[in-house]
Amino acid sequence: MTSKGVFSKGVLIGLAMFILLNLLAAQLLSDCGLPAVLGMSFCSDDIARAGFPLVFFEQGGFAYRSIFNLPSLLFDIFIGIAFAILCGFIARWLEKRNKALDK
Repeated sequence: MTSKGVFSKGVLIGLAMFILLNLLAAQLLSDCGLPAVLGMSFCSDDIARAGFPLVFFEQGGFAYRSIFNLPSLLFDIFIGIAFAILCGFIARWLEKRNKALDK
């Protein structure tokens, strides 16, 4: 496989991991889990939270509040893209290392 193809696969794997971590964080941080974030929960006073590593969205509660933090969202997106690119470089480095060891 070409170096570009390995890098692309690494980036896609990194993005998938980051998205799954965000879904897991929403499940664990929200009072009624992921359905609360998606607006499908039937809890009476649930608090829905989203964001990993920074929480950028929080809504609900007995004393209702709604918080959306745009800088936290943008920083989360930056972290996700940087993580994906790092995974791409690591995948390319591992592929080159394995080819060198096979010779």
